[in-house]
Amino acid sequence: MIDNENKNLGDSRIKTDESLKDEREKTDEIINKASDAIESETEMKTTLSRVVGDEAIESGRKKVDISREGRQSETSNKDLIYERQQSDSARELERQEEDRIHKKERFQMRLMATAIFDKQRIKTDKNLLDERSLVDFAQETTLSLLSSEKEFHDLTKSELTTREHFIAVLSHDLKNPLSSIFLGVNLMQMELSNRTVDVTTLFELLKVIELNTANMDRMINDLLDVERIARDKFFLKTEMNNIGDLLKECVNLFAPVILSRSFLMTINKCPDSVFAEVDHDKIIQVLSNLIGNALKFSPDGSTITLSARKTNNYVEISVIDNGPGIPDEKKTQIFEKFSQVKMNDRSGLGLGLFISKWIVEAHQGQIWVTSELGKGSIFSFTLPLKGTQGT
Repeated sequence: MIDNENKNLGDSRIKTDESLKDEREKTDEIINKASDAIESETEMKTTLSRVVGDEAIESGRKKVDISREGRQSETSNKDLIYERQQSDSARELERQEEDRIHKKERFQMRLMATAIFDKQRIKTDKNLLDERSLVDFAQETTLSLLSSEKEFHDLTKSELTTREHFIAVLSHDLKNPLSSIFLGVNLMQMELSNRTVDVTTLFELLKVIELNTANMDRMINDLLDVERIARDKFFLKTEMNNIGDLLKECVNLFAPVILSRSFLMTINKCPDSVFAEVDHDKIIQVLSNLIGNALKFSPDGSTITLSARKTNNYVEISVIDNGPGIPDEKKTQIFEKFSQVKMNDRSGLGLGLFISKWIVEAHQGQIWVTSELGKGSIFSFTLPLKGTQGT
């Protein structure tokens, strides 16, 4: 649409320029013809006047000659002839001077007329250019506003679509743990209403309630983190940390879940003293997200391996699982907000990896995944070593 408007405007201006050029050529032709006609008429009148004057002089001379016949000497005749010759020469010189003056006047008049027309045409051209500049500015402003409006419309449409999708996912994912909690409470009430209470059953129901409460708490915290990121209020509190200690802390943190599902979690290839200036809680959050995904998508009895190694001025941390793997087309998408990879009928809000990516990049590191379908995944991220962050 915008290109068509520009093309139409360009075509219109070409036609205007051609029309203006043709009009000026016609005006020049009319002026030249009028000037030539005036000059011809003036020359004709001058010539006629001179012929009449010459005839009158010649007639007067003939009358003088007739009246002088037989009465003048030869010397007097010679003087008269000489006098007339001098008069004729003077008149011719006078006429030549008149012609020169008239020619000069006509030339000057043409110069003046040309100058006046050129000045007027320069003014017209300037006015035309000024007008076109104003039109161009107005058009550029209009097109810019239209473009901004379109971008805003597309962004608003995208945000509305994302929000609708997000609300649908949130409603679904919050409803599931709420339903489990509600069911667990009902079962506990039924159990407690019996004369004999099975303590083991009560503990199992409490574990279900606790697990679903933790899931809801995690989703709510993820939402709060995304909101903080959007408002630039997600800050880091960095201090020197031993990466090996962080990995051991994560192993202890997930020990109950590991035992309950017969998982094995090991730490491999981690030097004894690798220090980095990081936000302790935020890096634990990243590792928890990666380990939580590994537990979610791997079958019971799988092995999850944590590792860390130095590479240049960075430490590279990896979480390795035995899950189903991630398709190539999803490897970048999974780090986007609200992105989900549904496997084994398990899904979430799709915020964990998005938040993890933001935290790692806020530390001036990078995060990525290496995966092959059916052979598990390796989620890795880098952090600057001591003294290298910010370089």
